[in-house]
This record gives sequence, C-alpha cells and structure tokens, in this order.
Amino acid sequence: MYKVRAQNLLAQHAHEETPDGPFAHLLDREDPAFPEIVLALTDIAFELGDPDAVDDDMVKAAIRIGRARHDRHQRGEVLPPKTGIMPGLRETDPRAVVYYIRRGAMVKIGTTIDLRGRMAALLPEEVLAIEPGDQKLEVQRHQTFRALRVPGQREWFYAGRELQDHIKEVLAQHGPPPAGLPTLQPGNDILDA
Repeated sequence: MYKVRAQNLLAQHAHEETPDGPFAHLLDREDPAFPEIVLALTDIAFELGDPDAVDDDMVKAAIRIGRARHDRHQRGEVLPPKTGIMPGLRETDPRAVVYYIRRGAMVKIGTTIDLRGRMAALLPEEVLAIEPGDQKLEVQRHQTFRALRVPGQREWFYAGRELQDHIKEVLAQHGPPPAGLPTLQPGNDILDA
C-alpha cells in the first residue's frame, strides 16, 4: 500500500507543470525515459521509507537509472523486475500475467503477479484481456506491436487492428479477465468498433 502511495505522490510531483514544483527544475516530461524515471523515483522513495525525503541528488540518480532502463528496453533487453510495480516478480513466477488494459484509444501491455492490486494502481477504463506470462512474454508483445507504440511511452500502444485482433485471440484462448477488477468506469468496448 505504501508503494502505491509513494508512486502516486511522486508521479503527481513529477507531472506538476508549475515551475516551483519539487522536481520541476530537474525533470523533463518530454524525455522518452520519463515513465522509467518516475518508477526509479518511486523505488528510491520506497527504500527511504518517505517520499518527501527524496532530494535533488536522488532525483538526478533516478534520471540516470530511468534513462539506462529506457535505453536497455529500446535495445530489446529483458529488464529486471521493477519493485515499484512488480514486487517479487521473477520470470518463473507462475502467478505472472501479461495484461491488456484500455485508456481512451490506447492499450497498455504490462505484466504483474498481483492483477487486482495493479489495476487498483492504474485504474484503467477497461481490462481487455490477460494471459499467463512474465516479462519475457511482455517484451515479445511490445516488440510485436512496436509500430503501434505511443511516442515516448514504453508500454502504451495505439489500439490498431493488429493489436485488437491479438486481444481477441487472447480472449478466445484464455477467456475474459476476472470480473470485478478495479476500473475507472465501464467503457465502450474498442474490440467492437
């Protein structure tokens, strides 16, 4: 629970557009590595036990870590689990799933061992599908749909026909996601568009 609170607080500060925000002078929201940088900040705050204890030097370290993670991902390397999102996840964890969620016309492809907790943290408009799989499968899916990747984002993709067709295949093979997962609101089903 603290991890989610730390991530939300840091993300809120990092997204502040006012010049006097705590990290505004250090963070560039247009940096392609921005999501990874925020995750690195979350990890640092969690280890410190206090999101308010993060100082400028720690933010600079998070920027270096975030950019390194982003560069490794761009080269197609499988990244180690991020403690901010997937505590305890290992590639062989049988609880690991790859999930497909929707926000507007975009789809996030991610992985977790705690689907309910992850959906509570993300609050998507709709949980489209899930399939058994770990980070290795997630990276494969990211590579498959890389032409649809939202610029500057690592895990968000435009809901192109190829991705919609894949989600339908996942649903046919693995069935619908569990009922009652936390979402923002019931949405229009993009797969029927």
